[in-house]
This record gives sequence, C-alpha cells and structure tokens, in this order.
Amino acid sequence: MRRFIVLAALVGFAVPCLAAKRATVAQLEEAVAAAAAAHKPASELAKLIAGMELSERLSEASAERLNTRLHADSEVAQALALQADRSAFLDLPASEQPATPAPDRAAQLRMFDAAGKFVAETMPRLPNFLATRTTVHYDDSPQVMKKGAWPVRAGLHFVGRSSREISVSGERENASGGRNSGDAEERGGLVSWGEFGSVLGMTLADSVNGTVSWSHWEDTSAGRAAVFHYSVPKSASHFQVVNSLRRQAELEGFASRTPGARASSINVRPNGDPAQISVEHASRAYQGSLWLDPATGAILRIAIEANSKDASAFQTAEMLVEYGAVEIGGATFICPVRSVALSRTLLDANANINGVGSEWLNETLFTNYHRFVGTTRILTGADATPQAPEKPADSTSKPQ
Repeated sequence: MRRFIVLAALVGFAVPCLAAKRATVAQLEEAVAAAAAAHKPASELAKLIAGMELSERLSEASAERLNTRLHADSEVAQALALQADRSAFLDLPASEQPATPAPDRAAQLRMFDAAGKFVAETMPRLPNFLATRTTVHYDDSPQVMKKGAWPVRAGLHFVGRSSREISVSGERENASGGRNSGDAEERGGLVSWGEFGSVLGMTLADSVNGTVSWSHWEDTSAGRAAVFHYSVPKSASHFQVVNSLRRQAELEGFASRTPGARASSINVRPNGDPAQISVEHASRAYQGSLWLDPATGAILRIAIEANSKDASAFQTAEMLVEYGAVEIGGATFICPVRSVALSRTLLDANANINGVGSEWLNETLFTNYHRFVGTTRILTGADATPQAPEKPADSTSKPQ
C-alpha cells in the first residue's frame, strides 16, 4: 500500500531576493529587542523577523512572549506565527528542554508499544465526527513591493485562506489525495491530508524496518511528552514522491487516485492539462519525531521529513500533525487539532519562476468538532395533528 507526496511549481520570470539570515531563537529575540528599542516601525520589525531562518523551534510560548513585549500589531504577529510554523520541525532550544534523565530501555519499549496500541485501536475507532478545517496558505511567489518595480522573491507570505466542514470518514476516504478531496477542489496550491490516522499507521508500520531511538523529554500543553526519533530507509518506505514534469520544462503536480489506498500526503494541484504531464515515481527515505504521552502511549505530535539531497526537483517535503483532547458530547477523544505542511524545490533563486512559488507552507487548524445525533418524536393520537408547512418532519438531526 503506497502513500504519496506530490509536489510541484510553475516556471516564469522573477527577480531573486537575498537569502535569509540563519539565527537561533535567542538571536532572533535580541535582534527584535534592539529594533524595538530603536523605535523601528512595525513594517521593518516584520521584515526583520521574516528575513531570519531559525536553527531552533520557535515555541508558541516564545512567540507569545515576543508579541506581548512588542505590543505587536497584526503584521508583526503574522511574521512571528510564520516563523513558528517554518521552524516547527526543529528541536526546541536546549534551555527550553527539561533536564529530566532519559527513561531506561524497558520503559522506552513500554511507551512505544503503548503508542502502537493507541494507533491500532484508538484512532480507527473515532466516530464520524464533523469538524471545521481551516487552512492558511503561504508561498514565496514573486511580489511587486513598490509600484512600477520588478516582482521580487521576498520570502513566504500570506496568499489565502480556505475553510470547510469535514467528516472523519470523508477525510479517511480521500486519504489517497484524489482530485475530489475538498481542499483541492477549492483552490490550487499545496494540499495535505492523512491527519486522521493514516500518517500514524504508516510511520509506525514502516519504522519496524527502520530505527527508533530515544530523543528527549519535552513539556507541552498536554503535559510532559516523551520524544522519540525514528528513521525509515528507502527500502522500507511507503512514502512515495511523485515528480510531475510538464512538457517544455514546466513543473506541475498531478495526483491520481490509487484504488484502495489510505495515504498521508502533500500535493500541489496542477493548473494545466493532466494529459500533458509525465509522472516519475520514486520512493523516498524519511525520518522524524514522535511525541508520546508516557502514561498512555497517546501520540501528541508527529513530524515527517522526507527530504532529499539528490537531483530530485523537490528538496523538502515535510508534514507535522498535533493531536489533542477534544470533548464531544460529554466524552473526550484524541483528534487532530493542527497540522503544518512545508515543501521546497531545488530551483534556485535565479531560476525563472513565476505563479506558484518554489516554497509553500500551509497551517491547518481543526476546530468545532461535533457530531449529529438523530432524535425521534413519537406522536400519540391526540398529538397527531397536521403540522404547519415549516415544521413537517417528525424526526430531526442536530449538531451536538
């Protein structure tokens, strides 16, 4: 059973922009504090933040602290939020990691076995909930920064937002990334799926033939998490990259349904004629981290990094899903609450690139979980009188 990643870009004209400056979280805070002390305007603060490439994860707490200290407006807050998303696949600074010693090998095995049981028994049995899936889309397509100027690449920026109601069963059925998946129908661009279990099942199954090792402890909003690192070789991988190359050297992505597939994927939907696209399939090794509840084995967070250093057009294909306790109808369930998908191409800044950028990032939030419950009203002879036209039904369904 194959899981797919499909990635792409379109070719055109653009002027390159300077590379981002690599920095730690502490260096980011120092630079921002200095700029704020110099009373730099919000636009310059946002540009400063966006111009850095973090080597560590910017935690939600750190981003919130910076926002509060800066009295940040929406422009600065969005720049910080984007940095948090871009750095989500990195480790926290050492100063933010607990100094608690690692558990012994037996305890590690118990935790990982419990995680396997959680994935096998809990996630597939989620009721068919409804939820709102809201995705914020970013890319680095060229922008005209000043009137009359050439378009330039100024880094990732907001390009749109999409929101729709989804069902758990619907997400599972569309897990192979068919063209009928809701996000793909709403707009082109980067699309991700697999959050409702297939990403977890694939990773744990593949890691049996890979390696799993203890990484560190981490404090999360759900409590202390045990973090494991895993690595899956190409020979054991069910994570497949599909490079779709259109004629005349244009690059596009095309996803075709695989009958019976239940996949976790990243896709850039094509804007052209699929008949004009040639597709090259290649399995790719991947690695990442798992955040587990040490007491129950519940998976709190998973990161997948299917990156490549070869001649593949797509250098980066990464996906992260966060899970949390959601109360629905008086009961508590573990459901996806947030995901981040990131992809980059190998095309350098001097290439002729237009339209969809060479870097894409989506942040998706899953909110408003609920389920429909049917209610029935039994009529007695005395009550069985004709109803008004606006109330003809004896049974109704309502969200709970």
